[in-house]
Amino acid sequence: MYFWKVDKLVDDFKAGKVSQKEEFKYMLAFSMLMVLITDPVFYETTPYNLYGAINTISLLIVSIWGVYYCYKVNEAGDNKDFIVRVTCIGLPVIVRVLVFGIPIIVVGVIINGFIFGFEKTNSEVNETSIYSMAAGVVVSVISYIYLARKMRAVSS
Repeated sequence: MYFWKVDKLVDDFKAGKVSQKEEFKYMLAFSMLMVLITDPVFYETTPYNLYGAINTISLLIVSIWGVYYCYKVNEAGDNKDFIVRVTCIGLPVIVRVLVFGIPIIVVGVIINGFIFGFEKTNSEVNETSIYSMAAGVVVSVISYIYLARKMRAVSS
């Protein structure tokens, strides 16, 4: 696995030397880095609290599990085109999950407002709450399960 030598990786792809298992490793590392790089701790203007840290760890675990689960599903099928399938099938899966999830999130925000009050400062609004953390983890798990289901359908 190359972390710096892009040209060598390109040569390996051209020569057909990148296996499905190697693709899985790249996808796993990529998804983990994406979770970490979007973490609010790296942005000065975003408040960070304990739930933010727990959220990052939880999303990292879900991401590792989800990519591994999708890989195993694909491997148990025809073991072909892992990256292509995760990327291409993943896009409409995420869109669907978000479209159906947005009404649930809106209801959650309204309930949260009634429980904790609507009069919050910008800082308090931007902080991660236990509810937003749970919603993010649930949406991620649902997305990976749905993606794996569709990958099973295409790989069998």
